[in-house]
Amino acid sequence: MRPHTRVLSFFIALACVGAHAVTYVVPPDEALIARTDAIVIARALHSHVEESAARGIETVTVLAVEEVLVGDASLAGGIRVRTSGGTIETKDGGKRAMVVPGAPRFADGERVLLFARRVGAGDYATTDLGLGLFGFATDELGHRVLVRAESEIVGWDPDGSVHHEPRRDADRFLAFIRDVVNRRPAVKDYIIKALPLEGESRSIEKTRQRPLSVFTATQYTFVSSGALENTMGFRWKAFPAAVNWNRGNAQPNDGNNGNDAINTAFGAWNGDASSNVNYVLATANANANGLFEATDSVNNIVFEKDMTAHGISAFNCVNGGVLGAGGVHIGVSDATNTVNGEVFFRNVEADVSMNQGIGACLPGGTGMVAPGDFHTSVTHELGHTLGFRHADKSRDNSLACTSFANYDCSDSAIMTHFVVVGLGGALTPWDQRAVEALYPSPAAPSNLVATAASSTSVALTWTAVAGAASYTVYRTPDNATYSNVGTPATNSFTDSSASANTAYLYKVTATGSGVESGDSNKDLATTVIFTDPILAAQSTQIKAAHVTELRAAVNAVRKLANGGFANDFSYSDPAITAQSTQVSRIHVIDLRNALDPARAALGLAALSYTDTTITAQTTLVKAVHFAELRGGVQ
Repeated sequence: MRPHTRVLSFFIALACVGAHAVTYVVPPDEALIARTDAIVIARALHSHVEESAARGIETVTVLAVEEVLVGDASLAGGIRVRTSGGTIETKDGGKRAMVVPGAPRFADGERVLLFARRVGAGDYATTDLGLGLFGFATDELGHRVLVRAESEIVGWDPDGSVHHEPRRDADRFLAFIRDVVNRRPAVKDYIIKALPLEGESRSIEKTRQRPLSVFTATQYTFVSSGALENTMGFRWKAFPAAVNWNRGNAQPNDGNNGNDAINTAFGAWNGDASSNVNYVLATANANANGLFEATDSVNNIVFEKDMTAHGISAFNCVNGGVLGAGGVHIGVSDATNTVNGEVFFRNVEADVSMNQGIGACLPGGTGMVAPGDFHTSVTHELGHTLGFRHADKSRDNSLACTSFANYDCSDSAIMTHFVVVGLGGALTPWDQRAVEALYPSPAAPSNLVATAASSTSVALTWTAVAGAASYTVYRTPDNATYSNVGTPATNSFTDSSASANTAYLYKVTATGSGVESGDSNKDLATTVIFTDPILAAQSTQIKAAHVTELRAAVNAVRKLANGGFANDFSYSDPAITAQSTQVSRIHVIDLRNALDPARAALGLAALSYTDTTITAQTTLVKAVHFAELRGGVQ
């Protein structure tokens, strides 16, 4: 069994975290205290990974409690915290993993300040994911400080400004918490200047590896393992075939129940002419499943999602909170999923979950979130489902992108870690470079010509595509199901598997950098071999055999078209013999009437005929009439 990886990329609605990060409207500390069931100073003892049908893969950490600031006295005996994500061994020796960047991590032995919410009997989760975990550290001047994962606490402040995570003096912040909890006058005097840290908690620091040594498609993606900067990224392999999505419910106060935001986002990523992304909003079936539920093989966008079972409070228009979460729900290892020789995990399912309460903050409610910026945020989050990191951050989101010489960086892209207002969901040059690198689309081949070479072979040629490593030739005998009949390296091919007296429709695609292009034009070939291959005016006598052969070819085309009409046409003079039948104008008329609707059903261009109107009295039967009909079936 191949290892499975489940990766979650967290939503950034007007500001976000990580290439797949939690997006917050960051509440003031007193609001965080108010929405918390327990606040403790504790030390992590050990962690293990569990999996359940209801909650998926979770890491369970047991902590010894040093002091209970808020909560039941029984917490003094210890606290058990569940966080989404982890790696688990399967019975057959494989691995399945769920990675939730932005979710807290605990390092054994580390001392932390933990804000937690009950999520079950005896179990807790950090309040609003990364907002609820602080590590103890010391700065270069010896100040004892409390620090959240600063690069991951990104978003708005409730007044709409971009959030900048402050540095807190540990003693004064703890005093503030105690005063708020005990309803004493509380002085908010604990914010201090951020200085370099001498001793930083391993529960909030990033473990880093060397960056990619060259500029590649991978550098546009988020990491697949913790904070390892040079691990594989994730991408869909299905394109240019459609990846279908479902809208699981309605988004209050957004156009067309949320369809406007979704279609704006899909249109942005699909619309890049040099890439092959093809996201389609196919259904709107009721479906409440999102990132934190078991996989269901549905790419689902769910609005107003209740995530309290995972420690995430409902969004509040005044005090903010988590806006939502989205990303790659499950990915599997696939050595054939490559771009320019780089291997990627293959996306299997993606989901977006928007927090409950957001609808009240859109226009029609408080108007805290502008429609265009909301659409930009959905476009950003769907960018994470495509595998993209933040344009201004490293792949693990811990450093500025500019820290790495070989990375493409921008601080004004859709995928920037805070949403740039006013974009209205439109891609910027960085976003275009990212999608073209990870999902490059070779130009489709053109000028395909298919011609029967014999009764059992068809010769094909087309215009070569720059950068194409190979081509794929597809054939259908019924205008419904195409099969691959060859993968030549050059722009010509002979299909030697054809059957006699059969019509086929062909198309060709190009493959470059491991990505298949769109389809070429389609062309028809019929394996009927004609007597007198060249019909010359003035010198070639039109014979009964010419009519018989054309009827066989036209009937084959009608069978291929499968267009709802009889395959065999009711021809005048159904029995034609060389000795007794004189070729006449009616034979030409019959063949045109039989062939034209079949070509139309195949989507082929209408033929242009000499002597468009043929009359029994005035039109002579000419070689050109038969040459044109042959051209319509060959």
